[in-house]
Amino acid sequence: MKHLLPFFTCVLLLLLSACGPSNNVTLLPPPPPDTAVIPTPNAPRVTVVTFEDNRQDQSVIGVRRDRSAFVTSDNVSQWISKGLADELSRQGLQISYALGVDEARKGNPDFLITGKIEEATLTETSATEMSASLRVSYALANRQKRLLRESPSAAQSRTGLFSSSAADNLMQETLLGLVKPMTQKIVQTVVPGKRN
Repeated sequence: MKHLLPFFTCVLLLLLSACGPSNNVTLLPPPPPDTAVIPTPNAPRVTVVTFEDNRQDQSVIGVRRDRSAFVTSDNVSQWISKGLADELSRQGLQISYALGVDEARKGNPDFLITGKIEEATLTETSATEMSASLRVSYALANRQKRLLRESPSAAQSRTGLFSSSAADNLMQETLLGLVKPMTQKIVQTVVPGKRN
């Protein structure tokens, strides 16, 4: 029986690696809130414009330990921009989403948010360790001037035996880590006296 132990160990490791994350990552939106937030009629009207993607290869979002690429068929720009728009709407603002600045201005919003994606990276360093990082630069402006300009980032890491959805979930958590502080800063700027 002892001579079979290395064989069973190899089989177990193969099975675990087969259940791990795949190279194709699904970019999950933030989970819906427990309760719906209805904006008040006098809430500021804010339009989020789809962020520009400044990354060289927009389908690759990272690298696995075997040097193969993590890829996604989802649109990273829309994933981050809509994630921010969703989070802002949960704060009671009147939020709209536009694909470009010209489209956004047609709606004559009180505030406009534009931005660029500087980094969206997922790295599998070992069979039991994975990390993700996101970095953007964005600007908030009213009809007269720019009010806010920042370059926030967020990073998360996980260790353990990963399921097939581990990469998807890690990217989703990293997105939340990025958009929640952005939302807080934006809300404090557009709603005087508001503190989250």
